Amino acid sequence: MIVTDVVAISENHVIGKDNKLLWYLPNDLKHFKEITSGHTIIMGRKTY
Repeated sequence: MIVTDVVAISENHVIGKDNKLLWYLPNDLKHFKEITSGHTIIMGRKTY
């Protein structure tokens, strides 16, 4: 089984604030969708 991590963090190791991403990058979101579609994704309880 292959396990792949897809992670986006700021330089000070923050991943979000107030249940939102710290940035909006449409190309990154599109890429995330392309590489995760059809696969199992583990998310936090608030992310889902």
